[in-house]
Amino acid sequence: MIGQTLDNERFFVEYSNGESAFTMYWNINDKHISQFWKKTLISNYIGIDNQTSYALLDKRFMNKGFPKTKDQPWSRNVQQICDELNDAIEVINTRLTDFPTITQHFTPERCWTPDLFRDDFNQLHHHFEVLIGQTWSVSKWYEIMDNHTRWATHCLNNACHEIESYVHAISPGHGDFESYGWTGISYNSFCWDGVKRKERIKYYYEDKHSNDWGKSGILWGALVPYYAQTGKTLREVFDDGDEYIDDGNISQHCIMSGEVQICLTGPGNELDLYRMDEESGFAKWLEDKGYDYNDPKTGVGDAVMGMPAFELFPDDSWQSLDIIIKECDNITAVGFVDSDLNIIENKSTRYDYTWQEQYTAEKLMFSKDHNSRSAPL
Repeated sequence: MIGQTLDNERFFVEYSNGESAFTMYWNINDKHISQFWKKTLISNYIGIDNQTSYALLDKRFMNKGFPKTKDQPWSRNVQQICDELNDAIEVINTRLTDFPTITQHFTPERCWTPDLFRDDFNQLHHHFEVLIGQTWSVSKWYEIMDNHTRWATHCLNNACHEIESYVHAISPGHGDFESYGWTGISYNSFCWDGVKRKERIKYYYEDKHSNDWGKSGILWGALVPYYAQTGKTLREVFDDGDEYIDDGNISQHCIMSGEVQICLTGPGNELDLYRMDEESGFAKWLEDKGYDYNDPKTGVGDAVMGMPAFELFPDDSWQSLDIIIKECDNITAVGFVDSDLNIIENKSTRYDYTWQEQYTAEKLMFSKDHNSRSAPL
């Protein structure tokens, strides 16, 4: 019997380790934000004749924080991400000569050094924000960039958050969690397969959507909205101690793209994920900046849109499912199934390529064409 889920349809993600696949299912609640997300995901990305003509899933910014130790074999390890990040910085410095030179050089050793890590990545994220501007106000730099430089600019942001998740998952004392990680279903990718695509439609939140935001923490497996704009949320700025970010790049969720984040941090705590002493400091910090901690529009917590369909996995705990998922470095299908778990063809899409194939194709594309100006934002 199907658990209570919106439209009697479950959301699914097919994870893959290259040899076998595992499909995880979620029950979607009937909150305004959940209905908004489902409609937008289908219309922008996975439905028949969708707005973007089936945009590509960005597999270089997908499964974050999965390894549990520094030495655990993992295809996108810190060395790989640092190499990609340093290459991106070189592209920007070489091709955008009027922009102040980015002098940072990243190594795994710097990433694992607490005294350097946080400041390094706050600076890096600030470079990204200045280069790209906001979703509703593109920077002068982004307007004059060719596609290669735009791609490199997006790499700054992706590598920043990917390495952050890596460090958080492995570093002792980062939260009282048994396991850490996130899956991001994001389509902020370039058309490296040669297919011309269209821009997504940006849908803006209404008051009824903001009212679905809670102040409590979230449990393992929760589906929450993707941050579909540039910058950081108020909580991220506070948690990061970010003194580089401009006020114009601090904003709560205001755009729904249809993308989604899957919390694979557990167990979490619905009542008190955030320590009360830290939370009182956050509330005071918000007040000093002119925000009300108790105003739903401030968005101090998350809006949970769905939870795993645990009834389909009676012999598993969240811990055993976490282990299965985190052995996978790929996602090969996303969409919705009916009450019998049959894939709904007009609400689902396959992505049969790896992040390595995506990266190789992107590099090849830019080795042939540096000057086009068509990129996601």
